[in-house]
Amino acid sequence: MPATDGLMLSVALFEHDNPKALLQIIHGSVEHKGRYYEFAQYMNDNGFAIIVSDNRGHGLSVDAQYPLGFMDSFEKIIDDQYLITQYFRSLYPNVPFTLIGHSLGSVFARIYLEKHDDELTKLVISGTVSYYPPTPIGIGLAKILIGVEGKTAHSPLLRTLAMNGKDSKWISASEANRIAYAKDPLCGYAYPNESILTIFKAVNELKEISHYACKNPNLPIMSISGEDDPVTGGKRGLKESFKLLKEIGYHNFTNKVYPGMRHEVLNEEEHQIVYKDILDFLSVI
Repeated sequence: MPATDGLMLSVALFEHDNPKALLQIIHGSVEHKGRYYEFAQYMNDNGFAIIVSDNRGHGLSVDAQYPLGFMDSFEKIIDDQYLITQYFRSLYPNVPFTLIGHSLGSVFARIYLEKHDDELTKLVISGTVSYYPPTPIGIGLAKILIGVEGKTAHSPLLRTLAMNGKDSKWISASEANRIAYAKDPLCGYAYPNESILTIFKAVNELKEISHYACKNPNLPIMSISGEDDPVTGGKRGLKESFKLLKEIGYHNFTNKVYPGMRHEVLNEEEHQIVYKDILDFLSVI
């Protein structure tokens, strides 16, 4: 489907004749929508209609201006997701609607709340990214390197700061999942400088409390993460993430941390436990 600027967004729809709820999925960094099809099929089999797209500059949502890995604005990505929401809800009017975002998608999902939280019945954030205090320094450094090297250059330093390096062991405890990820040409590539600046700006937006209208303060929010996930910042990082959400005005939280799992809890060997927990959370009206 076309974005507002003409970029063709690649979208997959799992239809249902009479869905009990709708589920929109936002994927994470250097990956694509196809990695969520197994989870989407599970939810579809349990009464949900699902829509999942490739973020611009990812998967098949690419063109000459947005080649694979290029992002120049988190605002555009949020606008894309809201456009998809409007289309999805037009297909199934008056049906409860949930958003789920994984990793960088969890950041986008939280920014989505700024203007559109009244669209949601529930929110699920997976591999919940914690705000990192030195982020403004990263933004400044990225701007300097873009000025010196250019937007499409690749800085090893910025990639390290954004956890966009070659070591992917932190992604999953499942060796099979790590091997599949490494073999996937639409995963694990290097982000250019402009994309990493976009990531830093998106993470920084999480603490911009005044940008959130908080029209739906009672929104149930579920966080799911692995105990060995470095992205969450551990217990302290998760506590800070909920603190920020509380400062915005939200208060209805569920927190699931899975022992022995890392970042991609939806792709670990025991992912069925995670699937069931999400299903249970979303099935309570």
